[in-house]
Amino acid sequence: MSRSQSLAALFRPCVAPRSIPCRPHSCFSTTIRVFAEQSSQTTTPPPTPSLPPNASASPPPTPQAAQRAADLAAAEARTEADSAQPPKPKPILPSKRPSTQTTPKKQSSPFPAPSTLPKSAFQLAKFKKTPRPAVTKPYQPPSPASLPPPQYHVSRSANKNLPVYTDTKRGGNLHLTTVRKITGDLAALRDELRVHLNKPEAEVTINSLTGHVVIKGHHLRKITEFLSERGM
Repeated sequence: MSRSQSLAALFRPCVAPRSIPCRPHSCFSTTIRVFAEQSSQTTTPPPTPSLPPNASASPPPTPQAAQRAADLAAAEARTEADSAQPPKPKPILPSKRPSTQTTPKKQSSPFPAPSTLPKSAFQLAKFKKTPRPAVTKPYQPPSPASLPPPQYHVSRSANKNLPVYTDTKRGGNLHLTTVRKITGDLAALRDELRVHLNKPEAEVTINSLTGHVVIKGHHLRKITEFLSERGM
């Protein structure tokens, strides 16, 4: 008995397969696909798009049905007219479309073309005009004879010399000219010397302690000539 069971287990893979699992493989055929394609081609076509969705191609059987269909169509037309959706824009005609090609603008130059200028003028236009510096005339002080009578007096020394002296300070960096022995209006003499020497006000001062007029710089010859012409 044990020997027959061992032989049955040995020959079990050689048994023919059962029919139920193999039935779909044995029933496959191309005729089913061809039949399905032919049946889909012979189906009825869809209704014409010109008709509304709720309308039928066949005429209404009774006048009441026709009147009802007309009322439904009128109601649908009114609802479409009353809808808030804006109307579709009309297509733009090709003739009214804006042209995309724009012609570039010509840049106008302030100078004419070289061909319109004469040859000599065109050569002169190449050179830039450089501004010339203004010619400054040397300062000419007014003559002492044109001035009014002096309101001051400068006394001469015992040797008949005018009391005009030069001095140097700050280690030789500051040069001064001093006028002494002045009586009368010191400010008038200061103003006349400042105009005659073309000096700013800060360079011609009056020493209130000594009563001298001090001028910055060495101007011994000019001041002596000026005082001589003023009758000192």
